[in-house]
Amino acid sequence: MPPQNPHFTKRSRVHPARSGALSVAMWAFGLATSLFLIGLWGRTVAIDTATIEESTRTIIDADVAKDRINAWLEDGLAAASATDSETAHSVAESIQDSPEYTATVDAIIDQFIEGLFAPEGAGPILDIDQTVAPLVPVVVSEFEERDVAVDTDRIEGVLDAAGTIELDAGEAATVAAVINDARVFLTQVVVVALAAMVLTGAVAMSLVDRRFLMLRTLATRVGLAAASYALILRIASWALDPARGRSPIAGGGSVLLGSNGQVLLLLAAAASVVAGFGGWVAWRRKGSQERNGTVEADDDTREFAAV
Repeated sequence: MPPQNPHFTKRSRVHPARSGALSVAMWAFGLATSLFLIGLWGRTVAIDTATIEESTRTIIDADVAKDRINAWLEDGLAAASATDSETAHSVAESIQDSPEYTATVDAIIDQFIEGLFAPEGAGPILDIDQTVAPLVPVVVSEFEERDVAVDTDRIEGVLDAAGTIELDAGEAATVAAVINDARVFLTQVVVVALAAMVLTGAVAMSLVDRRFLMLRTLATRVGLAAASYALILRIASWALDPARGRSPIAGGGSVLLGSNGQVLLLLAAAASVVAGFGGWVAWRRKGSQERNGTVEADDDTREFAAV
């Protein structure tokens, strides 16, 4: 029989029921951590109005807006110039390459997006009168190049009479209410998941003797999970990047997935600090036990390997 070290005490092996409870607690902690991280990131996105508006602008197909504007513009130009529809169509097509036309379309889309995020019950208001004013000299110049006499005041009258252009937004008109509902729901998810993390983490620490080592283990898991989700979201954003030929909807998703990843990275950094603190305290305690000659063998490390 090997000699016994009088300064070394070995505890009995952990009871299977305790080991099983630890495994369940660690699994529940991991699930709660995932829900907390995704919920926290999602809530951060939900309150980031600038990102959501950018995503919405990417999703809205500018070609649809251009088609609506072109159809209205052709009819108005044909009526204002008393010319045939073919000439009006040619003028409308020609001005599409001008910076004034591009600025006009962008301004209309911006106003439409602002309308989507207006308080519930307030529809999109498109100030067409002021928006299309820069197009008047461009339109007149195009008609003159075709030797078509037009009255500038009449062109301005047609454009000013537009009032508003109704763009069919469908269900998108309720986007403000949807975002508010999502923000409330994600807040609830974050609170419940955080409470579950605290509860399951406390249970896991109560089932082991070296609690600061368990604290380090739990914090390490949170840090690695946060860093992993940040990386996954960045890769997903790159995969959906509209610059790679993806659809407008995919482009909008790319904007959302690529935003607010710093929240996860900051959480990963904080978890690393906690893990380092737990490891440092455990190391100090172990050193103190060695100096006092009461070093204990830790069967809990075998439990960690099985979880």
